[in-house]
Order: sequence, then C-alpha cells, then structure tokens
Amino acid sequence: MCKDANILKIMLGLVKYVDVDEIEDLPKVKVKNIEEFLEAHKVLGKHVICRYRDNNESIFFFVDNGVIFYIPSEGFKTLEDMIDAKSLGLNAKEYYEYLHFGDIEEYKKYKNSGFESIEEYKKAKELGFIGGLKKLEEEGIAKKIDDKYIIEYLYYGILEEHAFSRDVDLYKFAMSKGFKNFEELTNALKFFFGDANEYRDALKRGFKDAYEYNDALSRGFKTAEEYRIARAVGVSSKKELEEYLKLKEICENFRLETFEEGYLLNVLTNLNIDEEITLNKLYNILKEKERLMKIKKDMLNKLSNSTSPPWYSTKFTTIDDLEHYLENSEIISYLGEYMKEKKVFKRVYPPKPSRRIVVIDAISVLNNPHNISEQAISNLIKKIKNAGFKNIIVVMDTATYYKIKEKEICKMLLKECEMKVLNSKNDAYRLIIEYIKNFGALVISNASFKDYIMETSDHNLSYKNMKNHIIPFIIENGEINLDIELLRKLYTEVVTKRIEKIKSDVVA
Repeated sequence: MCKDANILKIMLGLVKYVDVDEIEDLPKVKVKNIEEFLEAHKVLGKHVICRYRDNNESIFFFVDNGVIFYIPSEGFKTLEDMIDAKSLGLNAKEYYEYLHFGDIEEYKKYKNSGFESIEEYKKAKELGFIGGLKKLEEEGIAKKIDDKYIIEYLYYGILEEHAFSRDVDLYKFAMSKGFKNFEELTNALKFFFGDANEYRDALKRGFKDAYEYNDALSRGFKTAEEYRIARAVGVSSKKELEEYLKLKEICENFRLETFEEGYLLNVLTNLNIDEEITLNKLYNILKEKERLMKIKKDMLNKLSNSTSPPWYSTKFTTIDDLEHYLENSEIISYLGEYMKEKKVFKRVYPPKPSRRIVVIDAISVLNNPHNISEQAISNLIKKIKNAGFKNIIVVMDTATYYKIKEKEICKMLLKECEMKVLNSKNDAYRLIIEYIKNFGALVISNASFKDYIMETSDHNLSYKNMKNHIIPFIIENGEINLDIELLRKLYTEVVTKRIEKIKSDVVA
C-alpha cells in the first residue's frame, strides 16, 4: 500500500456509505487500487461511496458523468476495514477473525495453534492451556524430542507415553480425560496421573502418586492409610491386612505376646460348643499357617528387594510348647478344657465356675449424672468378689480413661481388676460382646447394646441371649447397688443349661 494507512482513513473521514440493491447498466471502470480509488473520489468531489453485492460480485463504487468507478470489496464491510487489513497483511476473513482478539500477535498464535474455532481457542486460553506444553517442559513434566513434547503417565496401572505437537493437542487430551483446567492437569501429571477421575479419586483417598494409587487398588486397599499401614507392617494385600488387624486386636485385648497366640485363640473361639480338636491337629494348623505366612513374606521381600522380618510372630517351636501353653494359659482356660490324657482340647461354654468373668462397663458406670467416688467403686468390686466372682475386668474407652487418669479411682481399678482401654465406645462394647460370646461373661451395665448389635454383623449373638448376661445397677446414696443374687442366679442358670445339654447329648 503506497500511502500511509492513516492518511487513507483521513480521506474517508467525511465519506458516507450507501447500500444499493441494484445498479443501472452504465459503463464501469475498475480502479487499480484503493489509493487511486480514494484519490479519484476526492478529486471528483464525491462524498458518497456505494456498496453493492449480488451473487456475482461485491464492490465499492461511485458514479461520475454516467460512469461507474469501482473496486472489488474482497469481502470487507468498509474501506476502513480494507485499509486496516492490508496494513496487517490480512484478507477479509482473517481480518474479522483478528478483530475478536484486537492483538495481531495473539491472532497469529491462534492461526498457528490448530484450534478449529476462535471460541475453542479462547476457552483453552481461559483454562490456561495456551503455552501449556512449554510450561510442562519447564516443569520437567514434558520432554521435548525434535518437534514433539513427550509426556508419560499411568492409566489404570499401565504406563503410557503421549506425544504432543501443539497446545491444541494438549487441550483436547485434557478435555477427553476430564480435567477442568491446565492447573489440574499439571498437578495430576506431576504425580503421573493421566486421568482426572483417577487423580481426584486418589486425592480423596489420600494417595501421593499414581504408582501408589494403582498398586494399592490392585491389592484391594481402599485408602492410603490402609495401604501405608500395610507397607509399614509388611503385608501384601487388603485381605492380609484385615487378618493382621484382627489378630493384632486379639493380641492387644488379651495381652498376648505373639500373633501365633492370637491365631490360636481365634481358632479355638471358632470351634463349636463341645467340639474337640486334637493336639496334633491344632499344632499342624498353626505350623501350616506359619509356613504360608513365610511364603508370602519371602515373595514380598523378593518383589520389593528387601529383607524385612515377617509380622506374623510365633511362639510354639515344638508340639510340647503348644501343650504346655494349653495347660497353663489363663485365657485358654476361659475357652474350654485341655485333657492331657487324651491330648485333646474341648470347647466349653460357659467356662468352669472357677473361671467365670464379670465385666464392669466403666463407660456406663462412670459416665452418669452422679459423682461416683473411689469408695463406691471399691465397694462394688468387693460385692462382686464376695459373690464368688474373682475374675473382674473393667472395660472403658479413652474418653472415660482420661477423666479418671490422674485420680485415685484409676489406681484402685488397676490394682483390683484387669483394666482394658479401647479407642472408642464402639470398640469397648465390641470387646464386651466378645467376652460374652466367647467366655460367657456377665456384664455390669445400664447400656443398651441392642443398637450396637443391629449395626454390626461380625458375631452371632442375639440381643435376646445377650440380655441374659447383663446385670443393671442403680445408684443410691452414693453407692452402686446391683442384685448380687441375680448375678449368682444368672450364672447358675447358664451353668444349669450347660449341664442339661451335656446330659441330653449323653442320652442321645
């Protein structure tokens, strides 16, 4: 363009456009260019430029002495637009696209970006994807090889590699994988996630990266906490972790030294009432368990290239060790009787009178509107012992424990009873139910276990049967009173039913 664009626009400053629907059949002269067209328009003293469009042509023109002077419009709406476009080196289509940006450099980026529309480009820019590949390279997430950007990520546990040429490729990838914006994609890729749903699910569950997340899910773990506990302990699956936690709970509740003892207790409690098991069979069960656990641990050590010790600790080296344990362990005696002559253990419920247990539900007893004194608790324990019950266990949750921790009442309970402190009320009541179910314990409590039993399904004890083991109490004049005769009567009834069953089995 020969003349400065601004000068040409000044020349158009007073021009008025008129749109016409038809042109008379007059001689037509096509002017060489816009500069010549505007110069002629000025010299001839014209103030109007007409615009005409039909299926065959689209022109700007004016008429002088019966002659049409024109230039093709080339798709422009005004001569000002044409002048601006020519100065920028754009055609009409490009010029009107450029107006959406107002910045020629931004428009050039769009033209070279590969986006199918301005709307798509603007959305990608709003979400942060323009210049995204370069940013990912600077973050060390993408590697540039020749003219490609290479990104690696895990998708459902499989390592995938994706090559991107332009930001549009990255944008479409992110949208197809469900990411909300470039920031979320970047954060996900930092931890090798290539799918938004996986990334969000991993965040919700607490996993640190895609490798940990996929490894955990493949092993059946649902949360990062489960997975990390398992890794710390050295277990390889959710099923094994559940077994570990179950045996750990048994060991903690009954103060057992090894997991093998916990497993033994679990085996014995699962025997049917009056069922017998020989010493040899019991020993073989324990040793088979030990063998399987060693195989699992050796395999895990090999896969992880480590030499960590097994979590499944053992106690019984020989069958004589097991026999000695069955004869002398107090907790085993609560479950039944070991008959040395026959080399057989028999599950008995309830246990012998000399082994009967009374559990004091400290949550119920100590958390009430009355101020319970140390003397009141001491008197309650004396009443229970005087009634012939020597094995007294006090069960409470941590909240109750911290209320009495620094008080004399706590020292007295530790001296006179076996005290068990559980993390929560539910855990405490779960343990109380285990004492009833497995050891025929009687429980001093005003709590309703009905709701708890209905919420859980890990035991077969009905509420009706359970009520037979609950002894309610009342507080009068600062004393904890309960029906001691009812305590004796309930236990007598349980023992009587047991004897009657034995007799009926003998007759049968």
